Amino acid sequence: MRSSFKRILVVLVIFLAWAGAPALAADVEFPAPDNAVSVHGVTTYLDLARHFVPDIRNTGNGYAGTKRIKIRHIAGPSYKNEDATSFGFYDIARVMMKADGKDRLLVLFDFAQAAQTAQGVAVLALYDVAHQPVLLDAADIGFDQSTYFFDQALMPVADGSDVILTMSSHFNSSQSYVTQSMIMVRNDKLELIDTAMLFGERNCGVDRQQTIAYAANPSQGKPYAPIKVTVNDTTSAIEEVCADLAPAQLGKREINVTYTWDAAAGKYVPDSDAIERLAKDNESRF
Repeated sequence: MRSSFKRILVVLVIFLAWAGAPALAADVEFPAPDNAVSVHGVTTYLDLARHFVPDIRNTGNGYAGTKRIKIRHIAGPSYKNEDATSFGFYDIARVMMKADGKDRLLVLFDFAQAAQTAQGVAVLALYDVAHQPVLLDAADIGFDQSTYFFDQALMPVADGSDVILTMSSHFNSSQSYVTQSMIMVRNDKLELIDTAMLFGERNCGVDRQQTIAYAANPSQGKPYAPIKVTVNDTTSAIEEVCADLAPAQLGKREINVTYTWDAAAGKYVPDSDAIERLAKDNESRF
């Protein structure tokens, strides 16, 4: 089991803001597999994990299993992950949220693989825990090797409705890669709002980093408030120089996209394709 210290290892600096000020931090917890889920019974997080990996068990050297129940990827069939063959606990994280005015438990199982894969398996599961835990929905939200909640995992967009913020990442000695996800719950089903792909690099005289911030005012929710997404892309100089490369353009640019609720479509819709264009620009730099 790892804890939230993993966030320190991510090279990108990513933060969350709500209405121009830091949002209230959600109480994300990192329970042990044998911890009880609620005070109403003896169900453990290991029991919940067996919904998805039926043969997972304590091997004496951690938890591992080889079978996986197939569930949908939240971004659709093209993201279906068939590479992973062994599953253990890389992380378990939980947080209580509001969905359509109801209290719901979210549990994120970030399953580790014996052999590293480009896209990890990260199951986000939604439960009703009014009595014994009842699984309402689950989806794979893994877009990269490791997936976890933001330190501030929830953003209210209406009275009694939160948006879930997660991120998937990996990094090497000079580059970092993050896929940021916004997820909502409607009728006790998990739905992807959108993703943003961020990139960082530090080499050849250049330090380029991207940060992302969110803002929503839940009092404007009709039924859901607009969500403003801001990405700051900053390039600065460092001492290291590569003689074969021309100097990079230094400076800072800001990318702003606002998502508004489209009642006819039944989903959030962005007011531009700027986030998509940023992803394509970042991919060209890999």
